Amino acid sequence: MAGQRHASGGGGRRIVVVGGGPTAVAALTHLGSVSGIGEVTIASRNEIGLTEPFSPGGSRLICNTSLDVTSLDPDGPSDLLRYLAGRGWPVHREDFVPRHLVGSYARERYLAARDAMSREGVRIRHERDEVRTVAGEPGAYRLTLASGRVLPAGDVLLCTGGGGPFVPPALREHVGSPGVTVLPASPAELRAVPAGARVLLLGSKLSAVDTALLLCPRGCRVVMASPSGQLPAVRTRLTRQPDHGFAARWQDRAGWAAETGLRRAVRELLRAARAGADGPSGIVPGRRLHALERLRAETERAAAGKVPWQDLVAEVIDAMNTVLPHWPAHDRERVLALHREAVSRYVSAIPERNARLLLHYADAGLLSLAGLCPERIDHEPGGSWRVKWQDGSASRFDHVVSAAGHRRPAHTVTASGELRLGQGPVPEGSPVRIRADLRLERGAGRPPERVWALGSAAWPVFPVVNYLRAAAQHARCVARQLAEENQA
Repeated sequence: MAGQRHASGGGGRRIVVVGGGPTAVAALTHLGSVSGIGEVTIASRNEIGLTEPFSPGGSRLICNTSLDVTSLDPDGPSDLLRYLAGRGWPVHREDFVPRHLVGSYARERYLAARDAMSREGVRIRHERDEVRTVAGEPGAYRLTLASGRVLPAGDVLLCTGGGGPFVPPALREHVGSPGVTVLPASPAELRAVPAGARVLLLGSKLSAVDTALLLCPRGCRVVMASPSGQLPAVRTRLTRQPDHGFAARWQDRAGWAAETGLRRAVRELLRAARAGADGPSGIVPGRRLHALERLRAETERAAAGKVPWQDLVAEVIDAMNTVLPHWPAHDRERVLALHREAVSRYVSAIPERNARLLLHYADAGLLSLAGLCPERIDHEPGGSWRVKWQDGSASRFDHVVSAAGHRRPAHTVTASGELRLGQGPVPEGSPVRIRADLRLERGAGRPPERVWALGSAAWPVFPVVNYLRAAAQHARCVARQLAEENQA
């Protein structure tokens, strides 16, 4: 242990972790190595570690990342692999496992960390409420809950996940109507979609793929529609490989602000991700093929082991998350916008198993891609939905599901300096800025904050945050900062 801890009655740091998902569990497990903590309060309505994406109700779904990078410890062999192997699961570092196992893992690691820290005299509390605002000064914050109660805190760790859902314009006026489901939604909500229903699924990336995999087995006829008209690429693993030095070379060659340098750096990463270290590229020409034809071709290449780009993706992610947070926001956003579709297809690829399931449902007539976006969606008498497409044609559906991604976390600062969590823009307010060390900034001239954003709450400053390794890296980063303060 790094040093003597103190029970809450004897002083020590008072930390509040906002959120109760795997990122919050990562935060607590890494705080276990920090001395001088008196109390940790986790503010979350749900059971800690057991969030909807990793609940038993979604047992049909597997992770999109391999065991090797799905761990609360970002270094060394996967802790999740060790956890599952210790319980008799025949697992390998390349495996994509059912998501409910990640939920069980996070829950058990939370309980173990809670008990270990309690034995050291640290008080661990679960506040079943939601934090709405953070006021006060560094080291003396006041967190107001939805119930109106106030929590004091010296340090605040925001593990709140991403922002609210992005809903396509054509559907926005119908949100909340019967026959409309907006993700994130629980597996139970998706199972409430009538079996055999005609479903318009807005989106074609990971959330939309997962939704199709839940609806098609129930006989739903699903039509996916998105601006890109493309599905994710197909991989057989996402694992850490020997370091090719992308981050170091990127920083050295690109500079920090020149637009030409930004483009050159990202092009290098994309070429590496596409071409791989050896052999043919494994890239199927994109726009010349329909999305399902492309999926079929990429699935065949995956089965033949011809996807060399996949072994560079983990390093590409680490390089992006290492370099881009240091760039000015406008430069970072510009370069990500230029390469968003290409990056997302390969970084957010799907396992071969899921690709084969999609093809099975497509061949059975249960899944198709529209290739167009809805221009207008109208509710008709009798409960059906009439969709007018961009080419002027029309279709009817029984249910509409929006799986079009999420917005950036809606944390804002009021003119008085109060931090509002997830409440969107406020009059005379401004968006929160997140630094490369994960600390929030509430404005120029203010002292360094003791509020950190971890995991998806740090997006888009950290561009790839939707996997557990990134959250674990953030938790380790914050714990190290606290430990270094103890030694100063």
